[in-house]
Amino acid sequence: MNAHAKETRALKAETRRLFVEAVDSLHRTGTGDVVFGGTVDEGSVAVEAVAGADQDLLSSLIVSTGRGLGGRAMTEGTPQLTRDYEIDPYITHHYDEEVLGEGIRVLVAVPTLRGGEVTGMVYCGHRSDYDAAAPQTGDLVRRVRQLSVDLARLSRRSVHEPTARTEQLYPDLDPSGREALRHTYAELRAIRSSIVDDETRERLSGVEARLADILSGHNPENYASPVPAVRLSPRETDILSHVALGWSNARIAEELSLRESTVKSYLNTAMVKLSARTRHEAVSIARSSNVLP
Repeated sequence: MNAHAKETRALKAETRRLFVEAVDSLHRTGTGDVVFGGTVDEGSVAVEAVAGADQDLLSSLIVSTGRGLGGRAMTEGTPQLTRDYEIDPYITHHYDEEVLGEGIRVLVAVPTLRGGEVTGMVYCGHRSDYDAAAPQTGDLVRRVRQLSVDLARLSRRSVHEPTARTEQLYPDLDPSGREALRHTYAELRAIRSSIVDDETRERLSGVEARLADILSGHNPENYASPVPAVRLSPRETDILSHVALGWSNARIAEELSLRESTVKSYLNTAMVKLSARTRHEAVSIARSSNVLP
C-alpha cells in the first residue's frame, strides 16, 4: 500500500471515529432517543454509527440523495425535520421499515458541511411527540455544526501535512511520550464533546485546535485559510449582514418581522454551511468567501 493510499485510509478511519464519537455523545447527553449517522460516499450516506437503537435495522442503512428525510437534507444542504414521520406526506418513506421499526416519531436530519458541500449526515430520532422533542433540536444543530468544523480541520491537516512527517516531530520525546500527547488530545476531544455549556465548549475547541496544530506540526500562519465555495440563501445572507452590524437576534427579528426562533434557525443553518463555531466566525468566513461585503 503506497503512502497516499495509507493516508486516505487513515483519514477515513479518523472521520468515522469523529462520527461515532458525535453520535454517542448526542445520545448520552439526551439529545435524542436514537441517534445515527455517517459520511457521504458517491452520493449516498452510509450509516456508520448508531446509538440507542433497540433493533439492528439502522446500522446497514444507505440513504440515497432525494430519498427520505436525509435524502432531502442532502439535496438542499439544510437541516430537515418531520414532526410525525409515519404520516408525513412530504417525504418518500423509502426507509419506513428501519425508522418506524425503532418507534421513531420525530426525526431530524442535519448535514455536516464543508464549504456548502454535504459531507455526512447526523439523524436524531425521538420516540416521544414533537413538543417533547423540540427543545433538543437547537443543541443538535449546534453540535453537528461543531462536527463540521472538526471534519473540515481534519481534511485541511491531511492536505497540508504528510503522514510520514508526524514521527519526525517532538525530537525530545520518545515514542511513548508522543503517544501520550496524542492520547491527551483524544481525551480533550471526548471531554469537549460532552460539554453542554456553549461558552465552555467553545473555549475547549480553541485549545483543541491549538493542540491539533502542535500534533500535526502545522503553523496556521504558514498557510492561507481555504476559502470555501459557500452558497447561502438570500435570507441567511440578510441575517448574517445584520449580525455583522453587531445586532442581537431579537433586534434582527424585529427589523425583519420574523420570530426570534426563525432568526436563530437561519443563523444556525448559515453557520453549519460555513463550518463556523460562532456567529462572529460565520461573518468572517462569509466575508472571506465574498458572500458578505
